[in-house]
Amino acid sequence: MIFKYYGVDWIIFAFVVIHLWMLGNKKRQAFLFGMGGNLFGILLGYLVESIACIIMNSVFLTMHINAYRKWGSK
Repeated sequence: MIFKYYGVDWIIFAFVVIHLWMLGNKKRQAFLFGMGGNLFGILLGYLVESIACIIMNSVFLTMHINAYRKWGSK
């Protein structure tokens, strides 16, 4: 059961923890980890057949891309 989704859920967990830790330390690269987590979240949504999960992660991915671009243009 620990690898029911081929470890995709664990990869998301790692990306989100790193993302939040780096964001708390005001590092722009945090958004890249957020994007990685969202890409795997989309994959997980496909594996569990959840259109809501796919849409949510797609929206968050777009928000991370936008935040990454804005953070760099001072």
